[in-house]
Amino acid sequence: MNPSQRVRFGVYLPAYYLPGEVPPSAQFLANYARRAESLGFESLWAVDHLFVSPPSYRVAFLDPLTVLAVAAPVTDRVTLGPGILVLPLRDPVLTAKALATLDVLSNGRAIFGAGVGWDQQEFDACQIDRRTRGRRMDEMLEIIRGLWEHPSFSYAGEHFTLRDVQLEPRPIQDTSLPLWLAAGSVPAGTSQHITDQPGYAPARAMQRVARYGDALMSAYRSIPGGDTTWLRQDRATLDALLAQEGRRPEDVVHATQEHALIVPDGSVEQARRAVARFTYKPFHEIAPYYLLGTPEEIIPQLQARVAAGIREIAINFIDPDPRQLELFARDVRPFVE
Repeated sequence: MNPSQRVRFGVYLPAYYLPGEVPPSAQFLANYARRAESLGFESLWAVDHLFVSPPSYRVAFLDPLTVLAVAAPVTDRVTLGPGILVLPLRDPVLTAKALATLDVLSNGRAIFGAGVGWDQQEFDACQIDRRTRGRRMDEMLEIIRGLWEHPSFSYAGEHFTLRDVQLEPRPIQDTSLPLWLAAGSVPAGTSQHITDQPGYAPARAMQRVARYGDALMSAYRSIPGGDTTWLRQDRATLDALLAQEGRRPEDVVHATQEHALIVPDGSVEQARRAVARFTYKPFHEIAPYYLLGTPEEIIPQLQARVAAGIREIAINFIDPDPRQLELFARDVRPFVE
């Protein structure tokens, strides 16, 4: 990785709402996307969860690929990606079709963000055995890329079999979309996280990034209190695995996904209210992982991530007010190098 490469900032579209409230409209999301691009954000993302997801999220999310399709025609420059698509819940052919369509609609700006998922209720509802998620995902990555890269594609695996499938449209950027994979480690004892649950194999997840990925997307949980130790360890592990795959460190970007709230006056009560609305987690437990506070408090935490080798930071503001975009562009972004 080139250490002089400038960090990029992305933002998640606020496609979430408390059950019982009115969901965000297409017009609101389109305006948000347009404003984010005009303020210099370089990527737009959308969260993927089928349901309200205790203990992490109190809010419900709209479908990510539909949301990104809303953003495509009102933007010109930003890349667009699901962050992160729970791939094992899906059918590989339908997913390949939807992502290729997004790439066509956005004139070649789509990113394929994917991970294995963690929420048992989602796997139950989709009638997928969660214990098979890693093997399913490996097969799906082979199939999706095969469909994009070949005029006709066949595949025979444990979970999927295809014969002479001809997919149209195919992506317009280099025949295949950049693949951003969620993986990484967190501090020991971090509760209720994917890496603490049976069936998740951190080594396999990182190997998957080395074999297939164009980017490693680490979660906010890997950076407690701004400590970048685990980011650095994961990067070192990835670089060693890349060498085994005959790839170079610069072939794979390291990115993070963050939850944030800018509070110009430093009001802890405002931060508490926003956190309580967004997550089931108590404030004292989640505050060390979220980016909460004044610009002066958030800037050094972002700078520490850059110093650890992070080259893209995708921020989900837990308050959907577009003024969060304005505050970031004016009071934070210019001071992170």
